[in-house]
Amino acid sequence: MTSLPSASPSPQPSELSSRTLHGVHYIKLPSAIVDSQLPEMISTFKAFAALPVEMHVIDFGKLTKATSGFYRLIQTFEVQLKTRNLKMLSINIDESISDQIHQMSLQATFNQTREKLRANPNVKSVFNEAKNKKTLFKYLVNAAHEAVQLTLQSTLSCDENYFSKVELVPYGDIDLISYVTVNNDFVKCEFRLLASKAVITKLAQAMLGPEQELDDELLESMAQELLNMIYGHAKSNLNDKELFRLPSAIPQILRKPDFEKVKRSKPPVLTVMPMVTPLGSFYIEIDFGSV
Repeated sequence: MTSLPSASPSPQPSELSSRTLHGVHYIKLPSAIVDSQLPEMISTFKAFAALPVEMHVIDFGKLTKATSGFYRLIQTFEVQLKTRNLKMLSINIDESISDQIHQMSLQATFNQTREKLRANPNVKSVFNEAKNKKTLFKYLVNAAHEAVQLTLQSTLSCDENYFSKVELVPYGDIDLISYVTVNNDFVKCEFRLLASKAVITKLAQAMLGPEQELDDELLESMAQELLNMIYGHAKSNLNDKELFRLPSAIPQILRKPDFEKVKRSKPPVLTVMPMVTPLGSFYIEIDFGSV
């Protein structure tokens, strides 16, 4: 197999290398990534994010060991790409790395080209609201904890049994709504993340660093990424462990002038879960009547 050339004349097997071919930037990772490599990699990936290409493909090759900082680096890289409407694809991921990605709730971020197909006669065919709602809420809460604690290095107070009354939600302070619409033969509902720009700014700084320049586009990407992590992690666990059939989905964004497009139901069809962090609060809505 021909190795991918790098910027240096003679790359060693342990080095990061890349090339661009027909508008696609291919990134070849080394066999191991340790903390001492991160400062240089952060600088390199920042340069990669600015390249005039159509897509980035990360080839994990023989990578079997990576520091936790590497995963946060790739998450930051993916958010930076979103601000330019670019996509990132991951290929050749070792099982051990895939397990780590799953543990950190980053399945959607790494955008693997293959998913495990389940041929199981016990797969749930119908979403039973009375029976399955509590399970859904539980996994959403777990996913939110994972996203905030592992990725944002903060804490989160929420519980699958604690909900906000709709009339107490400060909708007037909300600036961004990120949402995922699920409409298949298993369940029809909409998941929404509601937040103010002030809170999203603090969350973005926690993930990207205080030196990162934040504009409206990056804040919108952060709101999408946060829901992406929460929905993606919950979906994977619900489908694998509870035999749900939630689809993969890319969160969309609504700005304040477009909030009238939200067809918000009333309780008990609508459930609002408050997500309280030291950086500020955001809300997750699960609406079974909007689709």
